[in-house]
Amino acid sequence: MSSSQPNSPPQPSGVLARDSTTWTTTEVDRWEARAGRSHIGTVVFTHRYEVRGWSGEVFGDHTSLESAKAQVEALARWNLGERLWSPDAVD
Repeated sequence: MSSSQPNSPPQPSGVLARDSTTWTTTEVDRWEARAGRSHIGTVVFTHRYEVRGWSGEVFGDHTSLESAKAQVEALARWNLGERLWSPDAVD
């Protein structure tokens, strides 16, 4: 391999490994995560903190906001080398 970083996965357009996750509170019980300019996930509090896809499908629920945010961030990192992460694209 002739790359200067042989162990680095290919970077998809839109989200880069160096992009840190930023969280924004969009409503009283709703948080959205972004890496760079790309939306990577949403956490909504109902009776628990739910990780949701854009279609509204729930991909996980947690007893703490920190755990739900960690799931969003971990899934984004895990999938970074394959394609832009979308909770709706998880098989």
